[in-house]
Amino acid sequence: MLATDFVYEFIKHPSRVGTLTQSSRFLARAIAQQINGSSHVIEFGPGMGAVTTEILKRLPAHGRLTCFEINPCFCHYLSRINDPRLRIINDDARNCEKYVHNLDCIVSGLPLVLLNKSAREEILAISRKSKRFIQLQYSPVLAETVKTYFSDVKVSFTLLNFPPAFVYVCTSPQPRVAGKIRSLH
Repeated sequence: MLATDFVYEFIKHPSRVGTLTQSSRFLARAIAQQINGSSHVIEFGPGMGAVTTEILKRLPAHGRLTCFEINPCFCHYLSRINDPRLRIINDDARNCEKYVHNLDCIVSGLPLVLLNKSAREEILAISRKSKRFIQLQYSPVLAETVKTYFSDVKVSFTLLNFPPAFVYVCTSPQPRVAGKIRSLH
């Protein structure tokens, strides 16, 4: 798939794809570094796999990466990644618990800001069950919402991406109470 194919998918489904371009290698590395030794990683919205390939580089030999991608075109592209630790599921991320039971680490490239409130809340409720939740966003708008699901939220900013992006790293899930937010630096 070419970059033009990614743009075409964005034009067809802007609220599902969320951006005109795939994640830069700088952003993909910044996100993948945050899996922090997790051996069971779930990725919501992997797109063409820029973050996926970086996660696989850091995943232990016995690890497992399960990707949930709703776009069949992107699933086809992901299926070209030759790694036995990778499992691609063409289904909505909200159905992930039908397929996986170990929610060790969830990495999300879903455009939460563009999702309706109900879908966003479902994704965050599932993610709060994980030990670690890493969310890519292009705006800090959701910081307060994310803090209601996690007691510890760290945010970093990656300038070397188009558009520049925020990476939320969330731990210590707890019932819906306000938490704190601090910088990764």
